[in-house]
Amino acid sequence: MFLEKPLAGWGAADMQTELSKRISDFHQEQFFFHNTYLEIVVQYGLAGLLLYLWMVIDLFKLGRSRNWHTSSSDSGFLDQEFRALWPLLLGVYLLNGSFVVMNYQFVNGFLFTVAGLLVAQNRRHEADPTASEC
Repeated sequence: MFLEKPLAGWGAADMQTELSKRISDFHQEQFFFHNTYLEIVVQYGLAGLLLYLWMVIDLFKLGRSRNWHTSSSDSGFLDQEFRALWPLLLGVYLLNGSFVVMNYQFVNGFLFTVAGLLVAQNRRHEADPTASEC
């Protein structure tokens, strides 16, 4: 299916219709891919995959070291030790996407909530670099 519409993909409604036409002897209301990246590239094409990769790259950039001068007694949840784990968390998330479609609201909610906290912390530190803990 990807080779037939590589740039823009099939779209959500057309993808389900086309899958039901192509899969015989297995009848159900909806068909699902078991790989996030395969689903993205078939549903949204290369444009969607590039946007997804852009988002992943930006997520990795969130956790880069900021050289904050925080004391160990003053460290919070998003301290340097957590930022060292951020790429590992993203790696597990992305590896899991190879085996299942990442439509789990609680997993996505957790990941993007922490990403939002990191963004807010980064912006506060940029606004006031002398703050000991953002």
